[in-house]
Amino acid sequence: MTAVKKICGVLLVSLLAVTEAAGAGNASPIVALGFEASTQTLIKVDTDALYRSDDEGRKWVRTPLPPSAKGHTLTVAVSGKGGALYLAGPGVGVLRSEDGGLSWLARNEGLPEGTVVALSVHADQPDTVYAVLSRQGIFRSEDGGASWRLMDKGPRKSIVQFVHSNMPGSMQTGWFFAATTKGVSRAMDCFCGWRDAGGLSGKVSAVSYDPSQPQHVYAASSEGLFLSVNGGEQWTKTLSPPAAIAALIVTPSGTLYAAAGDGKLYRSADRAKTWE
Repeated sequence: MTAVKKICGVLLVSLLAVTEAAGAGNASPIVALGFEASTQTLIKVDTDALYRSDDEGRKWVRTPLPPSAKGHTLTVAVSGKGGALYLAGPGVGVLRSEDGGLSWLARNEGLPEGTVVALSVHADQPDTVYAVLSRQGIFRSEDGGASWRLMDKGPRKSIVQFVHSNMPGSMQTGWFFAATTKGVSRAMDCFCGWRDAGGLSGKVSAVSYDPSQPQHVYAASSEGLFLSVNGGEQWTKTLSPPAAIAALIVTPSGTLYAAAGDGKLYRSADRAKTWE
């Protein structure tokens, strides 16, 4: 059952959640992963629904996506301390939920027309959100998406996926790591210039970092899964799941999750030495 209302020109969608076993599978491949640290909840998104699990992926609560987001390749970001959930994608703009995806509000004030290709929440500031728009640049909101401002044109290479890290050594509050069409790019969050992170080449489909050890960064490319233990200076190839990786997330406990192109979710508790 889906109820759709317009309130003051803003779309509010209320949706029915359904619980299912992990073995039930998804109707379509997983396109995004997130983790809500305040409730220890793992989140996965496909093109039809958002799924939440509080038991490391054994059982899931399925919530249909709002009608405007269905069928799109989406990106998701979670406020680690505030618990707000953000969803974005081409033709979708930015949506925000404060109830685990049961209802959504559009958050596009200040964003130009364009395709949102990546989204990230600041590692330590729950109301600071970053959105990457194709051919437009990186926009920042410091009020939970209520307003946006263009901050940077981004690296020369097109961004595929994007994350903010609180890795030490920044001139401001942290670092950006961007999976691009040609390797990983890195920049301090003062927007002081982008540089290549290590020697990875080719398209990188996903990038993530370990919140308990922010200098540990993972990147997935067509050549496999790579780990850097020094913030992207050098990379070492690790064991990868048996399918191309579409999304990565590392929980505060160090558990690594990878969404693969075969529609399955894989988990590693030992820094990608083994997978289940």
